[in-house]
Amino acid sequence: MKILLVADKDSTRETLLKHLKPRGLDLIHYRNPIKAMDNIDEIEPDLVFFSAEDFPRHWKPFIQLMRESFTSEQTFFVLLKGEVFSFDEAAKAQHLEVNGIIKEDLEDRKEFRRLEELLVKYSRLEETRDGLRYIPEDHDKLEFVFSHPETFALITGAIFDLSETGIAFDPDDAVITQDIQTDAIIQHATLKIEDDQLACSCIVVRNDGRLVLHFVDLAETQQDTIVSFIERKPERELKSALRADVPQL
Repeated sequence: MKILLVADKDSTRETLLKHLKPRGLDLIHYRNPIKAMDNIDEIEPDLVFFSAEDFPRHWKPFIQLMRESFTSEQTFFVLLKGEVFSFDEAAKAQHLEVNGIIKEDLEDRKEFRRLEELLVKYSRLEETRDGLRYIPEDHDKLEFVFSHPETFALITGAIFDLSETGIAFDPDDAVITQDIQTDAIIQHATLKIEDDQLACSCIVVRNDGRLVLHFVDLAETQQDTIVSFIERKPERELKSALRADVPQL
């Protein structure tokens, strides 16, 4: 996967690399947007990060030129915005088929989550998982635990993302899980979704600190429970927003 960064600041490059390197991803960095435009056909990037803060006058002609060669499905364009980014600029970005807008400060956990969500959404992480993909919010009632396939130690942690075919999971203690091999079968796992507890088995797709697991022989009713939960995201967000607006007595 080719990732192109157009930004002036080294700090932007270093921050992005910190998040991309664990995924086995690297990037090509241009500090001059004109040179990047000249070489866009040669580079053929899969994903472009463009700093609207560093080059506020260049991102629009850049994406217009890029879209002449690459559709929004072939090459994803993500704007890195600063503290000031007007509604009008956001509207122009949508019209020009920008795939996403995130803050340049990826040290912010919410912005990092948005970055990961964009990568997952456009299927640019090489995982053998299909279907709807969901990144949990703080208000979601989701839990996942399993037994280590060799030591049978109980593994707890946080769900990074969930789909009807698998799960990405951050263990509380990565030392305990570091010896779990790719293709290992996890026989004893439980996925709790709100009031439902789904007993399941999984195969390990990847273990780089974060475990990527593929469900094995998940029952149709269990898949329906997962899909229903994912599809009810707007309903949960509305309830959460309404609760937040209620004054505390």
